[in-house]
Amino acid sequence: MRKVAAHRIARIAAPREKRTHWTLSQHVDHQTSMADARIALCVAEGISLDDIDPASGYSLSRASYESVRESWRYTVKAHGWSECYRGDLEEVRAYWSERRPEFTEGDDWLAGLVDHCEGAEGGA
Repeated sequence: MRKVAAHRIARIAAPREKRTHWTLSQHVDHQTSMADARIALCVAEGISLDDIDPASGYSLSRASYESVRESWRYTVKAHGWSECYRGDLEEVRAYWSERRPEFTEGDDWLAGLVDHCEGAEGGA
């Protein structure tokens, strides 16, 4: 089932050049098809339907949250803090705070990395 879902995503992910000539309804249909394929992939991976965003098809599970959080921590630890990160970090934290506030409340993503990120705020 996972293989079928992944194949469907690859099949319907049209190249950008092709999409530039689509009508608005074609874009909407494409986005819906991609969300449906992502949902199928999440289900095939054993993710509960309660942990899947029905609009986008992305997983909102605790494991997905932790994966994103750890990716940010790894990046900052490996490369040090850069002001270039601030906007993207704030955007990602806002995304998760909006959808899963119970995960982000009081969670400082950059805790323990203070040496690397003077002036950076990665948490509440």
